[in-house]
Amino acid sequence: MGKGKPEKYKPGQSKHPNKQVKNKFDFNRWLPAAVVLLLMLLTWSLYKPSLNNHFTNWDDPDYVLENSNVKQLNAQNTAYFFKHASATNYHPLTMLSLSLDYYLTVRDKKLVREDDEPEAIVFHTTSLLLHVMNVLLVFIFIWLLSKKRLTVAAVTALLFAIHPMHVESVAWIAERKDVLYTFFFLLALITYLKYLEKPGWLKLALTLLLFLASLFSKPAAVVFPLMLLAIDYFTNRKFTASVLLEKIPFFILSVIFGVITWMVQAHTSVAGIQEFTIFQRCIFAAYGFWMYQYHLLFPADLSAFYPFPLVNMSLHLAWGFYLPALAAIGILLLVIYSARFTRVISFGYLFFFFSIILVLQFIPVGSAIMADRYSYLSATGLFFIAAWYLDQLFFSKKKVLHATRWIFISLFLLYSLFLAKTAWNQTRVWENSETLWTQVIETYPRAEVAYKNRGNYYGGLNMTDKAIQDFMSFLQLKQNDAQVYSNLGNAYGLRGEFDKALDAYSQSIRLDSLDPKTWLNRGITYARAKQPDRAILDYGKALALKPDFISVYANRAYTFLEMGRFDESIGDYSTLIQSSPRDDNFFMDRGIAYHQLKRYKEALADFEQCVALNPANSKGLFYISVTYNDLADFRNAYQYALKAKSNGYRVDPQFLETLKAKGG
Repeated sequence: MGKGKPEKYKPGQSKHPNKQVKNKFDFNRWLPAAVVLLLMLLTWSLYKPSLNNHFTNWDDPDYVLENSNVKQLNAQNTAYFFKHASATNYHPLTMLSLSLDYYLTVRDKKLVREDDEPEAIVFHTTSLLLHVMNVLLVFIFIWLLSKKRLTVAAVTALLFAIHPMHVESVAWIAERKDVLYTFFFLLALITYLKYLEKPGWLKLALTLLLFLASLFSKPAAVVFPLMLLAIDYFTNRKFTASVLLEKIPFFILSVIFGVITWMVQAHTSVAGIQEFTIFQRCIFAAYGFWMYQYHLLFPADLSAFYPFPLVNMSLHLAWGFYLPALAAIGILLLVIYSARFTRVISFGYLFFFFSIILVLQFIPVGSAIMADRYSYLSATGLFFIAAWYLDQLFFSKKKVLHATRWIFISLFLLYSLFLAKTAWNQTRVWENSETLWTQVIETYPRAEVAYKNRGNYYGGLNMTDKAIQDFMSFLQLKQNDAQVYSNLGNAYGLRGEFDKALDAYSQSIRLDSLDPKTWLNRGITYARAKQPDRAILDYGKALALKPDFISVYANRAYTFLEMGRFDESIGDYSTLIQSSPRDDNFFMDRGIAYHQLKRYKEALADFEQCVALNPANSKGLFYISVTYNDLADFRNAYQYALKAKSNGYRVDPQFLETLKAKGG
């Protein structure tokens, strides 16, 4: 042994030279997991108020509340979703997810209101969970894409998580398709990146399968093959024949689903396409391209509805629409120029542009020029650019940037707080139809659809004064909407203002004579206004348009009964009983018609069936008593009169005494 001094033991160093000490905790290894977990918890907390929101009257009825297929979770309806379109779209997985939510809701009786409408908490919880998972997937995708740059992945995922433009996709039940298709879309992008790390046909097949799931969730996923090419470009992959050939199955699926979507939506009304020239449509596309970026940077005056611009008398757009279009062209030129120095900006914009190109209104569909929900996936590309250069700034070796980096980091944190606070507030906008459409009206006072939908909401709550006020505001902006006149008639009818109601219904019929509901409602109003002959005519018009319209038979049967046209009333009630054999009221009213015709045995049979279906029906019990009296069976007449009285029916004491005296 040498005579030198022994080395001192240092912490973390083994006392035995041949043994290595393992660190008990590798901070750097677990930091990404801790960061993304924190982001997911932040996302849940930020969007938690949406769990208390209700259904809105904007597409939610078509997707859930009035969709009979969603209300039955079984093999037959599952097959239906894959064979048929729903709510003017082909997205079977989305409809299945809503059907599962409905099943989970009605299974718990506490989540079903007295009016049989389900509570919305399960639906909102599912959407929020999907958004939280998407935050995780955005982090993983950018983590792999950026070669494990934590700051880039974290900042991109943070902006995706908290941006207020994303509230619409998460808080609107009818937009389940957004969060669901993005979930599979991001998973497919991640598996493709893993495929690029270590190629293998199983990974490529899994990517294709996830892409198919995304397509089954929303047709907007057809742009996925373009995303793969963008990733190839960013990763500097050579565009060889084999690289292009591997994309062919993806493009084939895109074409198939593109054709399916075109077939489904071929008969959907295209608003504005006749009013605007091709040049104006290009201006709309450029305007939208600019405004999406503007709102992503400055999310002020967000709205659930952005109306198309008004054209002046010469059919020209306001100059304010041309300036953003010029700005959009300038941005594209700068992006192209940047590709000479870096692929980050061009890739980010390719991601953004490919995701949003289908909704830039080159062909104006609907009455909105843009929508917040269309930024849900597409914004990831722009967030990636911002995150990349924030990372560059933070780790820069340049003195000027290094000295000022904390200023920029502080500004970014303040900006993030602003986004989070705005998103928190935006979740409350979607609380119900009133809060939703009120914000649209405050932002765009000439958006007539907002008055219409808010008026419908008020009408459904019997808040007729507010409903009428909104419908009249709508009619000041647009006079040719038959449905608004019909709904205005409903509001006047609820207030008992029959003349105004009839005028409104008649105006609706002049605009659209093919809506059976309007004929029915005008018929009901005529009946209430003591004009039964006109009511019968309108009921007939409604049935001519819709022969199986049960509500018409119910109202016409009762009107016939009041008019003394008992045979015709019996005919309608027989149709109703065949359709709804467990409705005690139909048996009750048909029994009354039989009784008026002195067909006592048939009347008695109906009254007894009425009571069998509803033993608490005191009116039915009394009419059994009356019919037995007519049949001279005074003992049974007396017994049923006592039962009717004990169930709360007001029985004339003299009638009871008479029956008792006759043998009761």
